[in-house]
Amino acid sequence: MADKLVERGLVREPLDVFNLKIDQLATFNLGTEENPRVFGEKNAAKAVEAIERAKTFPLSRWLFGLAIQEVGKTTATQLAAFHESIEEVANSQLLRDVRDYHATLEQAREARRSDPARADKLKEQISEIVARLMAAGFASKSKAKNEKELGIVTEVGRVVAESVLNFFSSDTGRQTVRRMKQLGIRPKSEKISREKAANLPLAGKTFVLTGTLPSMTRDEAGAKIEALGGHVVGSVSRKTDYVVAGESAGSKLDKARELGVRVLDEAGLRKML
Repeated sequence: MADKLVERGLVREPLDVFNLKIDQLATFNLGTEENPRVFGEKNAAKAVEAIERAKTFPLSRWLFGLAIQEVGKTTATQLAAFHESIEEVANSQLLRDVRDYHATLEQAREARRSDPARADKLKEQISEIVARLMAAGFASKSKAKNEKELGIVTEVGRVVAESVLNFFSSDTGRQTVRRMKQLGIRPKSEKISREKAANLPLAGKTFVLTGTLPSMTRDEAGAKIEALGGHVVGSVSRKTDYVVAGESAGSKLDKARELGVRVLDEAGLRKML
């Protein structure tokens, strides 16, 4: 269907899908001139209904769907938890603060050797940035031994922050936001308060999903975990709290056992949820 829509010139870029009408799709030929296969009015109505429904999909799905470099499903979920809308992500003070924190920290380190007075001023700027990020719940104090009083860990890192800001400041990004607004696309907000996030039952817990689960996909399992405040990541480390293992789990399960990470099957995960 997608191939044919592009081939016939009805769709040139993804957002063109939201301009499709029932009468266009009802007579749409999925076959050839010699062997026509008309999509039909009933299918067209279902398709347009699904397209309309997609306009209010959760913000995290839209952020992931925009294919911004460095933004996978987990990162999209993290961003959606701290922003109300696409426009807010595009103009995010939080992401600018993450970018500026790292840039200013580097400048302060260089200035310590040659210009102590400037280093002190930069340190004041860093303190202000840290205070804003901490107040928003977007950062926590670093536990690393080599970090001093200004060391923090942010929800997303510098590379992600710069990638998102660069995308939305580009011609493509600005056009995307403008077009979404024109089409009436309003992704559903997933923003939660700092207090609510901290009180969710799986807050602070990190999960890795591996293998095939009996009755749900990994995406479905991940969504349930994240709805309760947990984080789903792609690799196992000593910081992982749980590995949810299905059939044919492979090397991630081996790594979990090696590190002593607790392993759950689907029944164990459902009980926890």
